[in-house]
Amino acid sequence: MSGQLQLIDKNALDDNKWDALVAKTAATVYNQRYYLDALSENWCAVVWDDYRGAMAIPYSVRAGVKGIFTPNFIRSLDWMGEQPCDFNEVETLLRARFKRGNLNTNECLFRNASEQVYQVIETEEELQTGSQTKRGIKKFEKTGLLIKPVSIEEALPIVISELKAKVKSLTPIDFVRFEHLLLNYDKRQCTCLGIRGEKLHAAIILIEWKGEVLHIKSGVDEFGKQNGLMHALMYHSIGQALSNGKRFSFEGSFVPSVRQFNLGFGATDRVYYNWKWDNSPWWFSMLLKLKKTNS
Repeated sequence: MSGQLQLIDKNALDDNKWDALVAKTAATVYNQRYYLDALSENWCAVVWDDYRGAMAIPYSVRAGVKGIFTPNFIRSLDWMGEQPCDFNEVETLLRARFKRGNLNTNECLFRNASEQVYQVIETEEELQTGSQTKRGIKKFEKTGLLIKPVSIEEALPIVISELKAKVKSLTPIDFVRFEHLLLNYDKRQCTCLGIRGEKLHAAIILIEWKGEVLHIKSGVDEFGKQNGLMHALMYHSIGQALSNGKRFSFEGSFVPSVRQFNLGFGATDRVYYNWKWDNSPWWFSMLLKLKKTNS
């Protein structure tokens, strides 16, 4: 099985062939051109044998040094379609074109990749509530408030407020990209639910893709935290997805408490992989250390 392996800039891709490959073979929504355009500084793609197989490669350029990076709000990317017989050729190509790499993939594609986890609930039988989740739902029920659809415009402020408080590494441009992604996303696939009292106390943003409902992000204010609103909102969202024959996927987080929250609904871990390497020049590494020291 032979074929040409190319690295093609996003502007030179055959959009129709890319979209067809995504629709047919992509496991996750993150491979859509719109998703990549909205969240990546730059991206190109490894394309094998006239789009029999391909993979998006997001990257940034710092002081003239090109490095592969998984953008914030993208958990992991897929190699879509057929793979070359010798996948090491893909790694060789990327190492030749980029000086650094930090790429998350759904499969273990590259040598020395490390394991990461996210959480999934597949069936209604798997949906279970731990003691903390049960207490939270009971607190919510006592408020008399209801879970209802809300607009993305309503949901974003409370979601972003939560993100700013919890994830200090996110920059202003990250939030601009995140808002742009969701404000312009297909409303048939992107939905929001919320809980209102005198104001919106909690909200969750969901995207449906190929039989999966993906939890993008959620947010809750202090009243909501004290009264179990996020437990109730998440339980409702999961139950709704499963009852419609969809699996429910949590996006994943490096925060242990977030993983424990997800497991409190009966979720189980799924593995994805991080491929990380650095062949950047010594002076570039020194610049990064200096920047980190001064930040």
